[in-house]
Amino acid sequence: MRRQSDEDAKSENPGPADFERAIRATGYGKFNYLLLLAVLPASFSSIFSSSVMSYVLPSAECDLQLTMFDKGLLNSMAFAGMISTAFFWGCMADTFGRKKIMFYGYLVTGLLSLATCFSHTSWLLIMFKFFDGVIISGPYAALMSYLAEIHNEVHRSRSYMWLGVFFSLGNISLPCIAWLILPQKWDITFFSQTIEINSWRVFLAICSLPEFLACAALFAFPESPRFLILKGRHDEALNVFRKIYSLNTGKDPDTYPIKFLEDEYSVKSSGERIQDKLCSSLKQMKPLFLPPNIFKLILISTIQLGATIGSNSLRLWMPQLFAMIESYKSTLMKNDNRVSGLQPSFCYMLIQENLYLNSTRYANEMINNGTVACVPAELNSRVFINSIVIAVTGVIGYTLAGTLITVVGKKKLMAICFIVAAACCGSLYWAEDTNGILGLSSVFVAMSSIGGATVTNIIVDNFPTCLRTMAVSITMMMGRIGAVIGNLLFPVLFSLSCLGPFIMIGSACLVSAFLVLILPRKKKGDDKAKDIA
Repeated sequence: MRRQSDEDAKSENPGPADFERAIRATGYGKFNYLLLLAVLPASFSSIFSSSVMSYVLPSAECDLQLTMFDKGLLNSMAFAGMISTAFFWGCMADTFGRKKIMFYGYLVTGLLSLATCFSHTSWLLIMFKFFDGVIISGPYAALMSYLAEIHNEVHRSRSYMWLGVFFSLGNISLPCIAWLILPQKWDITFFSQTIEINSWRVFLAICSLPEFLACAALFAFPESPRFLILKGRHDEALNVFRKIYSLNTGKDPDTYPIKFLEDEYSVKSSGERIQDKLCSSLKQMKPLFLPPNIFKLILISTIQLGATIGSNSLRLWMPQLFAMIESYKSTLMKNDNRVSGLQPSFCYMLIQENLYLNSTRYANEMINNGTVACVPAELNSRVFINSIVIAVTGVIGYTLAGTLITVVGKKKLMAICFIVAAACCGSLYWAEDTNGILGLSSVFVAMSSIGGATVTNIIVDNFPTCLRTMAVSITMMMGRIGAVIGNLLFPVLFSLSCLGPFIMIGSACLVSAFLVLILPRKKKGDDKAKDIA
């Protein structure tokens, strides 16, 4: 009772308030729920942008005359675009504000995603996907910082866990939409001429909708009050706090108890010219590359690198691996004397199927006139079902993590997730039953994804607001580099030995778990960057 009365007295203190006290006074209610609703299409757009090509390539192979090299470029172009502009977008978000970057970023991304369905050549599709990746990394980084700066410390971690749930829902929705659209064949007759509508083009058009929905939804929300405080715009920040307070409590905005804000930061807007804004942002981000921030940035970025090498490598390769297993069981297993009466291991089935595919790859491709017949590949329904199961496991994992993170703590949760992921990856090598393989891979993807998502919470604890978006952008860039490295190394290591990819992924998870344990503890007052800014 005494503690509560002290807090009440503190909240009624007429003196200037810091950000945590100001945002805590707004409460938690309708505004926060509406924000989560607006974040839903934004999170879908990030998933669709990076993963949609894996479902499109088999259907578009003949229409665009895609070579294997073209497919590799299309799979990596979105990540390459994200990597190339991570530093730039962090700088822009810290200079021009979170809301502008989110609104215009999702609008342009939606237009680029819609343009991909009109691509008539492979190089045009490659170009659109690259620019799609260039643009989408901006609003994504701004959204991460916005969520941190619109919640108090109590609800901040849970908001990121909800974001993880939305990402998992996006992973569920994508194969469901693909399963519904891609097998279809549509024909439209105009003036006695029949025009075939490619299902993959319709699929790409539908997958552009979340960007437009995110653009419209986030336009209704105010600028981050913490960003406004950072720029010295205290009156605007107070107005934002009053609006949030009124929406959450139903009371008049004038009854908001905070009347003045502390001047927490010394970085102000330095003119309206672009040159002035760029110079200001360069001065602002300089402390990020000086001790002690540079050491924390390297450590956290390495954790993210290991997390994405693990999660994105296996997640994106599992549909192909399951297809190989089912093909082995239906064609080769009955004639394989070495496994007569036994259940072959995961790696044995993959190796045998890979050898069979290499020896019969072009057997049925030649027609009578000696030209190569393009036969579009069809995605087996098991590919979609397995992708859905893995994504559902992620939703369950994120839901549990949202509760556990406040009980166990961020660092312990991350370390546990990475260790469990490494154990599941090692067990996959000896797994035999198909359901067991699916279960292990599902738990692995869920654990490694939760560990990677929690990295953003660690950034919030270790960097002040004036450097946070830049730190998020650089860390996300390292994560995408990890995704590219993992997916490029996976087939190379697999061609040498089936054990190779599992050693790579398991080791990456274990290294991330070790680095989490040596992360510095959060100190009181670290978020106030007077001495840094």
